[in-house]
Amino acid sequence: MHSNQILKSLFLFVAISSMAVAVFGICNSCQTNNVACLNGTHYRFCSDSVAADQVVQCPDGKVCTDLAVICIDEGVTDASCSATAADGSCPTCDGTNTFVCTSRTTFQMCNGNELTSQVTKCKDNKICSIQSGKYCVDLCEAGDSIECDRESPL
Repeated sequence: MHSNQILKSLFLFVAISSMAVAVFGICNSCQTNNVACLNGTHYRFCSDSVAADQVVQCPDGKVCTDLAVICIDEGVTDASCSATAADGSCPTCDGTNTFVCTSRTTFQMCNGNELTSQVTKCKDNKICSIQSGKYCVDLCEAGDSIECDRESPL
């Protein structure tokens, strides 16, 4: 009778565990689905026949995963790489920085604690990276340190 209880508990544990999706991916690392998630919403293909700097963005409201369907609705499962803040937070002018990224592909100059009105856009296939000292870099060069994960400046 006691072994029957243990078997039921074990079966229940296995059933619940199989329903839970745990994602332990590493940013910019090839996964079983042959892509490398670069952040929560962008990925590159892991193939010699596709240029490594070709970056694909998941549709709005979807996150990059290691599942067969690469981009899954946000909230259904965790992104396999979440090196950036999920809320899309970005650095702000704090009186010590000259420039800050205001979206994935734009930056603005700071005037003390205030942003100036001029928005500067990175070239195509580049993302904002003030910390690199280059202003804009290839996504692969930025690695898992995306400074601002917003679609556009506020």
